[in-house]
Amino acid sequence: MNVFNRLKSNSNASSKPRVPSPTEEFGPVTHQPKLTPTTDFTPCVAAPLSEEQIAKVAQLKEYMESIMLPETDNYYKSERGFITDSTVKRYMRARKWDYEQAKTMLENTVRWRRGYRPDELDPEYIKPEVETGKMYYNGFDKCGRPVWIMRPRLQNSKDGERQIKHIVYCLERGIRLMPAMVENLAIIVDFKDSSAAHNPSVSTCKKFLDILGNHYPERLGVAFVVKSPWFFLTTFKIISPFMDPVTKNKIKFVIDGKEDKDTKNLSNEMVRLEDYIDPEQLECDFGGRFNFEFELEAYWSALLEKTGNPYKIIDYN
Repeated sequence: MNVFNRLKSNSNASSKPRVPSPTEEFGPVTHQPKLTPTTDFTPCVAAPLSEEQIAKVAQLKEYMESIMLPETDNYYKSERGFITDSTVKRYMRARKWDYEQAKTMLENTVRWRRGYRPDELDPEYIKPEVETGKMYYNGFDKCGRPVWIMRPRLQNSKDGERQIKHIVYCLERGIRLMPAMVENLAIIVDFKDSSAAHNPSVSTCKKFLDILGNHYPERLGVAFVVKSPWFFLTTFKIISPFMDPVTKNKIKFVIDGKEDKDTKNLSNEMVRLEDYIDPEQLECDFGGRFNFEFELEAYWSALLEKTGNPYKIIDYN
């Protein structure tokens, strides 16, 4: 009887449909991130400038060049690469085309960059922050924006200063991943399995927002929040008054397509990732078809090869 039951049990088990693993369905797991965009993206191009706006851009650029470091300074080439037409336009847009406000903002950034040297941060100093894969680039969205993935549950550091420098380092590296005509990033913040203990402090969040808003204006294209827990919503309510309204409106909460297939009439804040990122560019964890698993050395080597080791001087998009 026992033998019969075991045979019957085995027969039933073998008759059940087998669920393929992600490796089988989407191919072998890879540790190589996608750091090169496809050729079929559609960049989000800003509206053409009016004659008045063109004149303001020229005026601000002329002023910035008048205060630029001398060519003999070892940071001159970096500063020369930063002060481009694209940079000036971003600062003008960020200050609603108010010349004096944009001038003050851009001048403050240039002076901050001279002291902070954000584009020259030492990769070896930053690398310990990267070990767990809490923050990395992988893939591009339909607008050609590099996808910056953040997983708070993998937080591995309590060094607030290095955490901020890691964020700045990532911003600079993301800029170097941008193809022509693309000037901002897409961010995915994955709160799966996160707890309040993993949540960055309010002071760290405010410092990040200060640097992003004041020194990297118009660099955030869109931010997707996945599986947002209560503590994130609490923090969001605390820091939202410090956020620029335009930046705040770029934060979208992701609906899990598998659970809400029939949901219609989505609000502006609720979106589906597949509407923004092609499945081949999106990791399986987020409903895509890219079977990627983070591995430090493979990622770090690929990033430095693409964006400079220890750094790369560029003309900013």
